[in-house]
Amino acid sequence: MKKLFFLFLFVTSFATAQENTEVKIIAQKQMETYNAHDIKAYSDLFSDDVKVYDFPKKLRYQGKDKLIKRYGDFFKKTPELFSYIEKRIVSGNTIIDQEKVIYEKGGTPKEFVVMYVVKDKKIAEVYYIKR
Repeated sequence: MKKLFFLFLFVTSFATAQENTEVKIIAQKQMETYNAHDIKAYSDLFSDDVKVYDFPKKLRYQGKDKLIKRYGDFFKKTPELFSYIEKRIVSGNTIIDQEKVIYEKGGTPKEFVVMYVVKDKKIAEVYYIKR
């Protein structure tokens, strides 16, 4: 019985670690494609019915088509746009990033806190948290 218990703990720990790794990879790809201004690769990381909120639950917009429109236009209008992670927390299927965004070379970084919820290997929910 004791061996069975430890086997269960090992399997669940391995599954959780694997899920966290997948979530970390998605989070990293999201940042890389954002900085590359690659709207196709960026939007491929999001679910078709992604929901974007102002924290806690004020819906900004829903759907990948709206995300493509917003970020496609944004990438075109801000060619020097660059973002980097100050701090990242990954817990289960949730990522919380403290990000700094620079809109033009030499510009002052603007800070954001953003939470991403991953479901079925896609970003399904995004929450912008005001500081």
